[in-house]
Amino acid sequence: MAIAAARRRLWRGMRTAAAATASGEELYGSLLSRLVAEPECRVKATMEEATSSVPHRDGAFWEPLAAALLRASYPAKAHLVLEWKLEKLLKEGVNSHNCEPYSTMIHFCGDTRNAALAMRVFECAEARGIQLNTGIFNALINTFLAVGDLLAAVTLYETMEEMEDSKPDRATYDAFICAFSRLRSGDAMMSWYLAAKNAGFIPGIQAFESLMVGFVLLNKLDDAELVFTDMVSFEMKPTCTILEAKLEVFSRTEEVNRVKSFIKLVSDGNWELNKALVDRLTRLCLDGCEVDGMEQLLALIQTEAHFSSVTQLHCEIIRFYASADLLSDMEHAIDRMLNDGMMFLCAEDVEAVICSYFRHKAFDRLEMFLNRIQSLYMLTRSSYDILVAGFRRFDLHQRLEATIKDMREAGFA
Repeated sequence: MAIAAARRRLWRGMRTAAAATASGEELYGSLLSRLVAEPECRVKATMEEATSSVPHRDGAFWEPLAAALLRASYPAKAHLVLEWKLEKLLKEGVNSHNCEPYSTMIHFCGDTRNAALAMRVFECAEARGIQLNTGIFNALINTFLAVGDLLAAVTLYETMEEMEDSKPDRATYDAFICAFSRLRSGDAMMSWYLAAKNAGFIPGIQAFESLMVGFVLLNKLDDAELVFTDMVSFEMKPTCTILEAKLEVFSRTEEVNRVKSFIKLVSDGNWELNKALVDRLTRLCLDGCEVDGMEQLLALIQTEAHFSSVTQLHCEIIRFYASADLLSDMEHAIDRMLNDGMMFLCAEDVEAVICSYFRHKAFDRLEMFLNRIQSLYMLTRSSYDILVAGFRRFDLHQRLEATIKDMREAGFA
């Protein structure tokens, strides 16, 4: 049973790790099953047997195997696969200008936080006279950062600065920015961000995300604003995580029109909102009684992508106008929602509309509203009770009798 469960996990990993044909997947699946079933002392021998049995096998076949083993929570066996590959490289020799296999192995060491093996791979590459490049240094820096060895990572960076063929690049600076964001070190984040800019590099979107999230968590809102402004000036499209951080900055400020300002920012940039952002903006509008903000948000988001959120937003706008007794605005909002193919989500929204009509004594318009929704919405007992009480209060006996009849037909005594 354990082997079968492991095999299922491994196949899920393989679907994302290996770009192979159907026949290739069968070979990988068979080998993965063997690696899982064998004890750790047999992993290297199993890899060697697999190579011997299929001599034309792609030399990089170990990469998806190691990735799948990591995803399936077999890090020790993944390490043994890496060790086997390293030993094979040392035995067979490789092109002195190609350090890619070594970089790939160090990358996997970073994923499993095995700095010792990463350093061993790096030293083997040096000893064999492999021409080192920025990629292999970055892989080793990422490994040291993953295990928290900041001194080793910074030492490598300083070494790169002194080399001609392995200078730090954008990925180098991004690695440090992301690492110090995880450590919640605001000064270090800003230092590495400025260092990247001074070196002529624009950080990647993941680095900007780390900067925004880190600064907001540290309540360094001015730094977050600076970074966001820079990102926009570089014409980079923010992720939803970055926009959530930016909205958090807005929510912590005393700006009067903070929600409308954020919505305008998103609209001007033609950026996309996820459901969490739409829901958060709706709540902020409601808390601040900003119906204009809700109207702007409704015009911004796409119905197809956020159908439930759009429906909720329609209902909140209608309820706002109903509570404020803005009858014309309320009816316009109702027509707009119904014309968009949506319906009320809860009885409270319908009852807010009914009560607004009663306060205005707009009985004919109330009847038109009820007739329009009756085929799509079933009134609740509480809604009928409000109608009965309202018609009775204003001595509208004919409408009262019709409502009681409808109520009985709906199953309410």
